[in-house]
Amino acid sequence: MVYSALSAAAASRLSSRGASLLLALVFLLMLAMIAATVMQSSIMQLHMAGNDQFQQEALHAAQGIADEVSQQPGNFVLEGAVGDINCPLGAEPPGCHRYQLQLPDTAQSLRGMSVDLRVIRQEPLLWYGFPLREGEDIVSSSTSFDAAVFEIDVTLSGQVAGAAATRVVQGIALRVPAFR
Repeated sequence: MVYSALSAAAASRLSSRGASLLLALVFLLMLAMIAATVMQSSIMQLHMAGNDQFQQEALHAAQGIADEVSQQPGNFVLEGAVGDINCPLGAEPPGCHRYQLQLPDTAQSLRGMSVDLRVIRQEPLLWYGFPLREGEDIVSSSTSFDAAVFEIDVTLSGQVAGAAATRVVQGIALRVPAFR
C-alpha cells in the first residue's frame, strides 16, 4: 500500500513535468511567431522609408535641373510658335522642334537616372502688359512688361533597382525686349 502510494505520487510528478515542458514549448513558439512578425514589419517600414528617401532625392534633383535651366536665357527661344519644344543637344526624343537646350551640370552628374528635359513655348505667344516684378538690383519705372511664357518639363526615371522616378513642370515668364 505504501508502495502504491509512492508510485502514484511519482507518476503524478512525472506527468506534471511533461505538461510544464509542453506549456513552455507553446509559449516559446508564440514568442517566435511574434518576433518574426515584428521583424517583418520593421523590414517593410525600412523599405518604405527608403522609397520615400529616393523619391525626395529624385524630386530635389529634378527641381535643381529646372532651376538651372531657368537661369540660362539661351534656353528660351523667342522665335517660333506656341507649342514649340526645345530639347537638349544630341537628344532625339520625339516631338522636338529644336535641339538648342544646354543640359545642366546637375543632369549630367546623376547616376542611374535617365533625364528627359524639354522647354515648351506656351500661350499666348506674347503676353502684353504682364505685371512682372523685377528684383531690387534691376530698377525700372514700368509696372508691366511684355512677356513670353514657357514651361520647363523635367522627367527623371530610375534605371537601377530601388531608384525613384519623378516629374517636375515649372512655368516661367520671360521679359521680352522692347525692341522686339
